[in-house]
Amino acid sequence: MAARSLRRRLVVDWKLQGSLCAHVLLYGGLMIIVVGAGIFLPLLQGLDQLPRGPGPDDQAVVMVYMHERFWSIALLCFALVVFCAVKLSHRIAGPLVRVKRNLTLLANGKLTPPLRTRDGDYLKDEVDCLNQAVAGVAGRLATIRSAQLAVSRELTAALAALPGHLTADLEPVVVASRELERSLDAFTALDPCDHVLPGTTQRPASPALTTSVSEVR
Repeated sequence: MAARSLRRRLVVDWKLQGSLCAHVLLYGGLMIIVVGAGIFLPLLQGLDQLPRGPGPDDQAVVMVYMHERFWSIALLCFALVVFCAVKLSHRIAGPLVRVKRNLTLLANGKLTPPLRTRDGDYLKDEVDCLNQAVAGVAGRLATIRSAQLAVSRELTAALAALPGHLTADLEPVVVASRELERSLDAFTALDPCDHVLPGTTQRPASPALTTSVSEVR
């Protein structure tokens, strides 16, 4: 439920989205300044070169008109740039926040379900790479778990068949098997907690992930 409210927020990562928006606004502001300079500077230079007369100057009239209209248009353009910057940053930060969350969970031994991306989100290929990475880890854990169980069964059979004074020779192997089992138990598969929301496109999950996670469980 927390993940759903997180994705519904327009700003999900202040640091990342703030940096992206700041750069976009800087470039947009520079563009407006360049356009304004390109419009008004030639008019100002033309006013200095014209002879003075009693009547109104055509260039002066044009400059006053453009000055009245330019700032409202520039403000509208700046507002549009702000909206586009926030929307663009959200499409990048939205998947990235969840990728970082799943990487943190994976570092703590949690096998996460496949991430889903929304329509229009960026980093779709990166999300697929993360899903494949989790699938690879889960598959290898399943193989190691299967081998550990086989070794454990063989050890149990050997301990039951050997005389009591010879079982001490297998004690290091038993300890190593138990330590391996504890290490494998540190990895747990999380239940899917991300639900498909309206406007959300579920990326196809790797078959290896579905199989390996069920095996690890």
